[in-house]
Amino acid sequence: MLHTIKAARHQAKFSRNACPWLLVDSVGIEQWLAAHIEDEQVSLLGLSLIWLINETDEAVVKRRFTPGEDGSSTIVPLLVCSDDMDLNCTVLVAEQLVQGGTISWVRFGWSISGGLEVGAQTRWISGTPPVEFALDDFNLALEDFATMLSDHV
Repeated sequence: MLHTIKAARHQAKFSRNACPWLLVDSVGIEQWLAAHIEDEQVSLLGLSLIWLINETDEAVVKRRFTPGEDGSSTIVPLLVCSDDMDLNCTVLVAEQLVQGGTISWVRFGWSISGGLEVGAQTRWISGTPPVEFALDDFNLALEDFATMLSDHV
């Protein structure tokens, strides 16, 4: 089953205002992932694509979110601690697989390593089903998000 992903304005629990965000099946990504991996604390995390305090961290996240070649997988930092907004605290990652016109988040875990090494060492969460998106929809969501973010600033 393909899930939907799109960019939209959303107000996360920790935020005072709505801002550009990613939605999965029309739900904020942090709330959707909290339900998907059955961990309510995940709903308090921030989207890694926005507000990172370190430009190097920001570049890592953008590069890793961008789908690679067909048949490749990448460890993508999805959500980060909303207090610190960096890759050195709490980071929820997904192994992102590109295959035959789809993007799958095959498994989810907590990064043990931080900074540029985020996801190099990961404590994987067992029993969480994979999530699959159409590659074109995923790319469009990232493009729309980037446009919304540049208009927002």
